[in-house]
Amino acid sequence: MTVGILPVQDQSERVTVRHGRFRVERGYDPSVRVPDFMLKCVGFVGEVTHRDSSGRPQGDLHATGFFVSVDTYDPEFLLAPAVYFITAKHVVDDLAGRKIYFLVNNQSGGTITIENALADQWWFHPNDKSADVAVVQVWPQPTADIITVAIQQLATEQLIEKMDIGIGDAVYSTGLFTPAPGTARNVPIVRVGNIAMMPGEQIQTELGFADVYLVEARSLGGVSGAPVFVRPTIDFKVTDVRGKQRNAFAAGLGFMLIGLMHGHWDIRESEMNKAFFDHDRKRGVNMGIAMVVPANKILETIYQPELLTMRKEAEKKDMRRMVPGMDSAKLHKQESPTFTKDNFETALKKATRKVAPPKS
Repeated sequence: MTVGILPVQDQSERVTVRHGRFRVERGYDPSVRVPDFMLKCVGFVGEVTHRDSSGRPQGDLHATGFFVSVDTYDPEFLLAPAVYFITAKHVVDDLAGRKIYFLVNNQSGGTITIENALADQWWFHPNDKSADVAVVQVWPQPTADIITVAIQQLATEQLIEKMDIGIGDAVYSTGLFTPAPGTARNVPIVRVGNIAMMPGEQIQTELGFADVYLVEARSLGGVSGAPVFVRPTIDFKVTDVRGKQRNAFAAGLGFMLIGLMHGHWDIRESEMNKAFFDHDRKRGVNMGIAMVVPANKILETIYQPELLTMRKEAEKKDMRRMVPGMDSAKLHKQESPTFTKDNFETALKKATRKVAPPKS
């Protein structure tokens, strides 16, 4: 298992010699192909229907999710980050009362399964019931062929504004293609589109009016909960043959996670010309517009107070295990603040004020 996103420019290169000339060959085409982490950050959500002779869960695959890693709070201790599996809330609701497992590829070939941690305890958005986000903490096996998305790669509203992400920027989504999920290995499908709308108001969904982005890309059964990445556009100046400057645009090399796939925008054929209508995900017409839950909703779910406290408590336990016997000096230091020179001078002034001046 690899933690954190590998930037596109950091992926492997191969140096070859042909006809007496050196050539540097990258493992990807930066203008077209997507980096490996987009394929390796996902896992397929399955329902346990039975177990094989080794006890491994078997069953039908229903949807997609992806792995996100959250760094520890104390940079002085090299502790493993917390890893969460993220998917759509409606996927968890549809499988309520049934045992769930996550199917991922194995580094040595084939697939392995990850079953839910913490007694299948899913966490949802703390105060927005329309946010289609579900989170569960997992402990992936060391041989799992996955690359987690670093929490810093989630596109917050501030990052979107800074990177000038907007209408027309290319988006990529990796997920389960239910007709062909792969037999020996997971084979994710990649859907490519662009941001079609970033409304400043809520949009009608099956879960009610919700904050979503709209992307020009058809959604398929099985991609619910899939990660959606955006490639920001680079704006720069070029000089033409007459010496005049003009704006030019090109696709950037980096990717950020803009959100997760909720589903496609659809309506009943009989209601296509009505001003108001209800979504019908099972029988509706796929209009080629998919709804994406903003990454900010994922962050708000992961950083809700209960999960924040759980991560801090787990970190303290890990630090105690690193130092056998008594609690580590670091923990003791945190509980007993250092008495600095400023503290001494402040205490001295207070003590001086308490002493009455001598009588003349």
